[in-house]
Amino acid sequence: MSEQRTHDFGPGHRRWGHDYTITRRGEGNLTIKASGWGHDGALIQEGDYLLLQSGQRSTRYQVTSIRHLMDPPDMWHAELAFAPRTYATQAEKDAAR
Repeated sequence: MSEQRTHDFGPGHRRWGHDYTITRRGEGNLTIKASGWGHDGALIQEGDYLLLQSGQRSTRYQVTSIRHLMDPPDMWHAELAFAPRTYATQAEKDAAR
């Protein structure tokens, strides 16, 4: 498996050609299905993380499965699992806000 990447679809990063829609939510939003298009320079792969907009902040999900479409080539359908970020210190957490 290659190195996990984080693809930012959070506030300020959603735009024409780089967006998503949630097609189904699991109980408590711990799992979701989403469809979207665009990436951050490399195709989104299983194991990667997506930062999705949640109000003015973002929530991190990990890609458990993904299917890429041929047309357009950057469109995808994915199953995602909630993957909260972890911080080593309180200062690191505060800096991420």
